[in-house]
Amino acid sequence: MKRIIGIILILSVLAAASLYPIFLRVVVEDGETGEPLAYMNIKPEEEFSIKYIHSIHRTPVLETYHMNGEGMIIQTEMRFEEFGVGMPSGATGTEVFTQKDGTYILSNMNRTFPLLDIRTGQIIANHTLLYDGHEYPFSSFSEKGSWVRIKTEKVNVWQWLIGGKKLG
Repeated sequence: MKRIIGIILILSVLAAASLYPIFLRVVVEDGETGEPLAYMNIKPEEEFSIKYIHSIHRTPVLETYHMNGEGMIIQTEMRFEEFGVGMPSGATGTEVFTQKDGTYILSNMNRTFPLLDIRTGQIIANHTLLYDGHEYPFSSFSEKGSWVRIKTEKVNVWQWLIGGKKLG
């Protein structure tokens, strides 16, 4: 009888531990409903990028990010071809602003965000998530012109294993 109680106790502890959120991941969710659309099991400091065509000057933009150990999203670099609305005009603090082969590069950025809200393009922008050597158009998991939110979240073992549309 003691053995059965011991096994039940061990299984109960394991089940409870598996429900405790211990893994961090980056989640793309519907901005209006909060419904998860896709996720990436990213390790802290591992990069992901968002590329799109700027809606006004219609040239490519590439923004690079990573997640830190506390679950914040850190922007580290931005590449673009033309100055204009929404584009930086120079570096601040320890940032470095350079130009190479017709591309402006703002690097050494350390801009921290708890989340990123993006209104995906309907016609021109073609927002695309780049991660682990693959490209994932936002239109593959969200409607064109929709609002998506990129954030980090802690998940438990079950959520980590089953969790939805995994990218990468």
